[in-house]
Amino acid sequence: MADSPPEHNRAALADVPAGDIERARALLASVPRAPRKPSKEARRLVLALAGPQRVTFYSSLGFLLVGLLLCAIFQAPRAVGDLLLDQHSFEVPGVVDSVEVGSRKRKPRPPVYCARFHSEDGGLVGRSCEPGGSFQPGQRVILEHRKGLARIRGTTLTPMGRLGGLFLLFPLAGGVGLLLVLRTNHRESRAARVGIPILARVTYFGDGRPVRKKGPPPTELRWSFIVRGERYEGRLSLDYASEFDFLPSRDVIVVLYDPVAPAINTVYVP
Repeated sequence: MADSPPEHNRAALADVPAGDIERARALLASVPRAPRKPSKEARRLVLALAGPQRVTFYSSLGFLLVGLLLCAIFQAPRAVGDLLLDQHSFEVPGVVDSVEVGSRKRKPRPPVYCARFHSEDGGLVGRSCEPGGSFQPGQRVILEHRKGLARIRGTTLTPMGRLGGLFLLFPLAGGVGLLLVLRTNHRESRAARVGIPILARVTYFGDGRPVRKKGPPPTELRWSFIVRGERYEGRLSLDYASEFDFLPSRDVIVVLYDPVAPAINTVYVP
């Protein structure tokens, strides 16, 4: 069973109604010792990407998948090769093998032509593009190369040019969003399983930041507590206020915090 709440947390609960304190203490005393198995409701409300966490997860996943598709269509990863060649490259003579239309643009902008080439010693082959297309098959050119990358001097590796690299921002943003959501969820899961229970003061209960254009905003719960003389805070957002009916009161709740890092904490759901 859980230990009694630290003395230095009692001052923060001085103005809480006695009935709320008693219900919270009864819940605190019922918390199983760590490591514990989270309840079914805890897995549904806290550990299963509920509320805004779920919206962020699927939005980030969408950015990642759409970004990867755009990168594949516009050959965005090859723009990284252009940046590397811009920084440092070696020059060797080469010959144009063929010329093809890389992409057509609206008038008056000329279409982009891509030339396939090889180096005179046969060690390099590749394809690079430029608007307008001034190259002819058999034409001798200067090639820039670096560690397997090669292009004709003055051209780019992709029909989109260096701007094609901007498409890399979509999967990057999606990947970062996914990592942040999963990291937060993992930290909350750890706190739910091995965290130390303590009484915490509710500092806010009401509408959270909207995550959808339509529909009501989520309901957000914020709390604070003191451990070893330091104040820590936490928050939980769910779709509906009724999903917080498990709380002993709207003034004081039971929180589980990581003993190594109390900033990692989550509300206890029986």
